[in-house]
Amino acid sequence: MSVRYLLQPKADEDIDEISDYLVEQGGLELALRFHSSAFESFSLIATHPEMGWLCAFSNKQLEETRKFQVTGPFDKYLIFYKFYNDRIEILRVLHGSQDLDLFFED
Repeated sequence: MSVRYLLQPKADEDIDEISDYLVEQGGLELALRFHSSAFESFSLIATHPEMGWLCAFSNKQLEETRKFQVTGPFDKYLIFYKFYNDRIEILRVLHGSQDLDLFFED
């Protein structure tokens, strides 16, 4: 089974911010590798949507939210998504060391 995935605006912003940071830290090639790994991970999730781990957020609107690691050397970055019958919605892409609850308060 494969469904389409949609990036929510915050997830798109996250990818841009992470890419900008990686350009500063390691150069354009590193940022491009991250970008490629992130989108490969989105495609993988779209083919196997239930492979991510369920999250335990207190916000009821986030029930059934799952997380999965970006593939390759970027596995410290987590993809948060919701699976619907016809699509995957990528909610956020965040570094796992951050206080993740702060990003999902609103």
